[in-house]
Amino acid sequence: MSKPPKGIARFDSSAAMLVALAHALHDRPFDSPSQSPTLDRLLPSLNKLPTRLREWGYAIGGMAEGINENQAGNLDIEGIAEWMVSEYPQQSYPAAFIGSSNGAITHLAAAMGVPWLPQTFLCPVRALNNDPDDAQAGFEQGKQVAAALLAAWPQLAVHHMQDPNQDRLMLDQMSYYRLKLRGLPLAFNEFLMGSLPEKATLFITHCTRQWPVTRTSDRSFSSLGR
Repeated sequence: MSKPPKGIARFDSSAAMLVALAHALHDRPFDSPSQSPTLDRLLPSLNKLPTRLREWGYAIGGMAEGINENQAGNLDIEGIAEWMVSEYPQQSYPAAFIGSSNGAITHLAAAMGVPWLPQTFLCPVRALNNDPDDAQAGFEQGKQVAAALLAAWPQLAVHHMQDPNQDRLMLDQMSYYRLKLRGLPLAFNEFLMGSLPEKATLFITHCTRQWPVTRTSDRSFSSLGR
């Protein structure tokens, strides 16, 4: 399995579930949700440190997954999509799933022996000395980063999330942007056309759960909490 390109967090559920499913389709064990052998080796020692040092170590480790604002405008969406499809065995499938991330769907796809392509993934952007509790400052900074990300791909929607409850530790050093694909990247289209024979089934996973958001442009949104 290859390392994902810059701009997609390995610790995010979408990336982790995609790689776990790919391991299942390759008939290989999946024992590293972090997808980082180095981090896996360091975690036992890190967990023995005092709380303040341990939290600092986690935050710095998470920050390494992020990109900076200058890189946001050059984010390679097609490259990320190519990495996603490259994880799966290149063969014919009787069906495929595409859309929202869902643990149950991942298990179902593994049982069926078919792939799933995520419609959304997490892009962490470094924001040194960020204040998780300053929602207004986060909101203003988020609009600038979202504008840069939108320039990377014309069919992208950007959701800036600031959750000082669940993400407090990571938000000290970065901000979270959930990127949603409003169209098929070329790599997705070619993979599906080449892997699904006539009469194969394409399942669309669509999440209807809603959350209050503030629209900051026609393709960008901001929310406090998840």
